[in-house]
Amino acid sequence: MKMMITGASGLLGRACSKVFADLNPITCAWTRACSGDLKLDLTDAEAIRTAVNDIRPELILHTAAERKPDICENQQELTQSLNVDATRTLAEAAEEIGAKLVYISTDYVFDGTNPPYAVDAIPNPLNFYGQTKRAGEEAVLQASGNHVVLRVPILYGEVETLEESPVTTLLNELLNPAAHSIDDWAVRYPTYVGDVAQTLRNWSRTLLNNPESSGIYHMSGAEELTKYDMACAIGDVLHLDHSHLSPDHQPPAGAPRPENSQLDISRIQEETLVVQTAFSTNIQRILTQFLFQT
Repeated sequence: MKMMITGASGLLGRACSKVFADLNPITCAWTRACSGDLKLDLTDAEAIRTAVNDIRPELILHTAAERKPDICENQQELTQSLNVDATRTLAEAAEEIGAKLVYISTDYVFDGTNPPYAVDAIPNPLNFYGQTKRAGEEAVLQASGNHVVLRVPILYGEVETLEESPVTTLLNELLNPAAHSIDDWAVRYPTYVGDVAQTLRNWSRTLLNNPESSGIYHMSGAEELTKYDMACAIGDVLHLDHSHLSPDHQPPAGAPRPENSQLDISRIQEETLVVQTAFSTNIQRILTQFLFQT
């Protein structure tokens, strides 16, 4: 299987590159490209088309995106270029050579008022990030009936800095001794990037060999947690006091977020083994090194 992975320097892209390493995928990155990555500027449509035509992959995992809602609100032109325009070009280029594209989308395409959301539920994104990811979905599905949209919720994993995931930044909240509150309003389903990558690996042959494996799918972690719940869980596994933290039951400031955008994952479960490992086990391993650095 010949593969191409965009966003290979990002949180999910690194996990996918690792899980598919034995297949020697072509990994693409830009500002944080490492040795061995193809430097690909996704804001350059001609560069995308050239790369796809030169590589001629069978499967493309498109993990690159601007995914921080507040940055998306403040940098709308760049967000549109990366989340929508680049996605459309990549999807069209993939269709032209007969490749299958898996586009990683988000639960933020929903407004969070009527969970759990089936794959055919009507999207209603509340912020610009969700709007651009939905527009990216539409571009992918219009480009080919063979492509796949995989929606996932908040991601965490082996980060290079704590700020790389809103989950790992919670360690800073625990280490700040001042009494303060943390969002206990929005219900999340934190999803480990290694689980997404392994599920994609389990599913990859089906994706290529089953014509019906196309359209929209959902995947998520199994545990229902607010950010306050996650902070307390992190405190427990790392033996850090969290008595100075209190739950905030009001919607958070900044770009509007859905209250509960739980995804119904039954469709993907019908086609492959979906991996869902425990939050507490993963987060302890991920954050221990950062605790020792403080």
